[in-house]
Amino acid sequence: MNKNIFKLLIAFLIVAGTIKNTDAQKRRTLDTPSTVIYALPQTVLKVDVIAKKTILKKGPFADYAQKYLGISDIVKANGTSWQLISAELTGKGEVDPQQFHKIVTSVDYEPSLVSLTPEGLIRGFNLKNNRSEDIEREEIVLSKDDVNIEYGKFSIDPIIKYKEDTIYKVVETDTAFVKVPVLEKQALTKSLEEKAEEAAHEIFKLRKRRFKILTANYEVLPPDGKAYQIIVDELAKLENEYLSLFIGKKVSVHKSFQFSYVPKKGENGGVIFRMSPQNGPVDVSDLGGRPIRIDFKNRNTTEELTILPTAGTDPQKQIKYRISGMADVTISNGKSTLLKKRMPIAQFGKIVSMPAEVLLNENYAIEFYPDLGSIKNVSK
Repeated sequence: MNKNIFKLLIAFLIVAGTIKNTDAQKRRTLDTPSTVIYALPQTVLKVDVIAKKTILKKGPFADYAQKYLGISDIVKANGTSWQLISAELTGKGEVDPQQFHKIVTSVDYEPSLVSLTPEGLIRGFNLKNNRSEDIEREEIVLSKDDVNIEYGKFSIDPIIKYKEDTIYKVVETDTAFVKVPVLEKQALTKSLEEKAEEAAHEIFKLRKRRFKILTANYEVLPPDGKAYQIIVDELAKLENEYLSLFIGKKVSVHKSFQFSYVPKKGENGGVIFRMSPQNGPVDVSDLGGRPIRIDFKNRNTTEELTILPTAGTDPQKQIKYRISGMADVTISNGKSTLLKKRMPIAQFGKIVSMPAEVLLNENYAIEFYPDLGSIKNVSK
C-alpha cells in the first residue's frame, strides 16, 4: 500500500474519531437499520484474438491451366485455412461471487455515502462527483466470405456455338418423291474445354495489347502519362480476372474473437480456446482444434503483508477491500509463445478491512479501483 495514502488514512481515522460526537448530533438517526450490499471484484482475463481466414476457390478451368497457359501452381480444390495474427490480453473486474459484503447503518453513519458501479462493485465513499460508467458495446463486423468465379462474367464471346448440318427433306414431284439436301443451323452449348481455350486466347490478346501500348506501337496513343497508367492498370486487372478462371482465387479476411478466463489460486492455468483448421478460433469444448493455453505465475507480492487483526469487531461495521496481487501471464500455442505480460490479479492478493467510522467525516473521500477493489485515492 502506498505509504502516503496509508498515513493519510490513519490521520483521517483520528480526525473522524475526534469529531464523532459532533457529527453524530448533526446526523439523522434511522429508526430501522438499513443495509448496503456491495461486491469486491475478481480479475477476469480477456484475450482478444485476430485471426486471418483464407478462402480457396478452384477456378472452373483449372484442369486446362497447364495445357493452355503452362501454369501448374493453381488452387486444386476449394477449402479454408486459418492463421493466428495477434493476441491482446487485458484484465476486467467482474463481481466475485464469493466476495459479497454488507454495511449496516448506525447512529453515526449511513451507507448512502457508499458509491457502487452498476454491477455492485465498490467505487468509493463520500464521492462528490459520481462519474458515469463507460458502457461497453459489442461491435459486429459483417464480412462477405463468398468467392465467386464465373466464366460468363468475363467472356466477350457467346457461350453458345452454331453448327450447320446437312439434312434431307423429301419433296414430292410429278413423278416421284425426291430427297433434297437442306442446310440447318443448330445451337449448341460450348464444352468446358472450348470455353477454357477462348479464355486463354483472351489472356494472350490482353497481354499483346498491353505490350503494344507500353512500346508505343499504336497509331493513336493515350494523351498523357496518367491515361497510360489507367489503361495499363485496367488491362492488367482484366487479365488477372481471366487468369483466376484457371489458377483460382485466394481471398483473406480478418476476424476478431474474444475469450475469457478466471484465474484461481492454486492453479497454473489451462486451455483458453482451440484453433480449428476449418473454423478458426473455437471454444475449448471443440476437440477438433489444437489447444491454445494461458498460464500464469503468481508473484506472491502480498504474501508478506501484515494484516491488522479485526477479531471481536462486528464484520458489518467493517469496510472490506482488496490489495491486489501480481502475476506473469503467458499465452502459448504449443511451444510457441504468443504473448507474455505481467499484470495485477485481484484474487491473487489479500482482503483487508477498515472501520466503517471513516464515513463520519464527509469532508474526506475514499476512491477505489472498481476493477481491482483496491484503494485508488484518499482525498479531502
